Amino acid sequence: MISFLKFIFGFIFSIWWILLPLLVWFIVKEKHLITVRYRYRGGLQWTFLEIKIPPYVKKSPRSMEEIFYSLHAVFRRGDPWSRFMLGFTPPFYVFEIHAHNGKLRFIIRCLKGLKDFVASRIYAQYPEASVEEIEDPLKDLPWKIPNPTFDVFGCEFVFTKTEDDKITPKDYYPIKTYEIWEKLPEEQRIDPISLLSEGATYLSDKEWIVIQIMAMPVPPNDKEFGREWASRGKKEVNKIMGRKEAKEPSPLEYILEFIKNLFLVWIQPIEWKVGKEEQKTEQLDLMKLTPGEREMIEAIERKISKPGYWCVLRFCYVATKDIFYQKIDRNVGLVMGAFKIFERQDLNGIIRDTKTITSIDRPLTYFKSLYNEKIFFRKRMIWAYLKGRWNTDYSENRIVLNTEELASLFHIPAEVVPPYGLEMTPTRYIPPSSEVPSV
Repeated sequence: MISFLKFIFGFIFSIWWILLPLLVWFIVKEKHLITVRYRYRGGLQWTFLEIKIPPYVKKSPRSMEEIFYSLHAVFRRGDPWSRFMLGFTPPFYVFEIHAHNGKLRFIIRCLKGLKDFVASRIYAQYPEASVEEIEDPLKDLPWKIPNPTFDVFGCEFVFTKTEDDKITPKDYYPIKTYEIWEKLPEEQRIDPISLLSEGATYLSDKEWIVIQIMAMPVPPNDKEFGREWASRGKKEVNKIMGRKEAKEPSPLEYILEFIKNLFLVWIQPIEWKVGKEEQKTEQLDLMKLTPGEREMIEAIERKISKPGYWCVLRFCYVATKDIFYQKIDRNVGLVMGAFKIFERQDLNGIIRDTKTITSIDRPLTYFKSLYNEKIFFRKRMIWAYLKGRWNTDYSENRIVLNTEELASLFHIPAEVVPPYGLEMTPTRYIPPSSEVPSV
């Protein structure tokens, strides 16, 4: 026994030069991925596109959903070398709603190479719109907030329903969408964006409300991007209906079956049973399900049937200190009330994550470069400590929204009628054709 152990340890020590790099790689892999991904993202070129709509335009949020359908086509995974060594991450968009100085603005942040693609998708659904390339709409704000002049309140949002681990969201349960309120009589319809546009009229030039949705198109059953949200949705449907999931046999079961047949082959014909058990088909009586269970099944299947975006949903309110504490309750309540409309007790809802509520007790002074993308203003440093968020990986606050849910959260109000705070354009300027001869 001792000689055998000596042989094993001797063999390991003789190939230490092979094992050591592998051991070091597993130790530094996560840090390496974080570093190369931030380096990759730092080199991307971004642009800002603002959507302006003429007055008295009446459009359903379904038009915006068709836009999100088209924008989903940019997803690409990249090869293993580019993902793990160069830090490649699939392209994503940032959809922002800005309220400032009595105006509500709709802005899309995208890669410069996708500018024309995004604009053409918008014009296809909103031919009356004007899509303008603008500068950073928050360029007038200082780089450090809070400071002697400005203060900030902000948070990220998560789903109300979570898995048994209390962390992973149940992305397959939908929130309330525009499909529900469009079925109501016209006098009972409440468009959350209309509430925001009305509330924006009360904001002064010293206040900013920013709602930001970072949205990455993801496939339905990908483990790395989106946590296999559609597959988990199908499992939830089977669970509600009482279906038993087929179990994949373990390697040990195959080995035991082989040994058993090895001894029985001389006595009787062998029969391989592992992996070939026929699943018993149960006659499921849908009438045994309660109306609520049937509705949940239909809602889950409807959500997973549409393309999904892996999203980080954020909100912040910034104002000068002379009015910040006078107006914070009204303006934070305005946004929270708008998000409350999307909640359904039996399905899902959006609530703020208490771990991410800003606090100035312990200002962040370390990991500045890594903190940029974890806060609200892109490359802008806001000195507000997010409680419990020292970890550089913020993926636990990512939620999957399908195109219908995303269109419900980000869309032009159903009917743009003055004096709403929505910034509008009188007409859309179309340049002359390139075939027209110039003088």
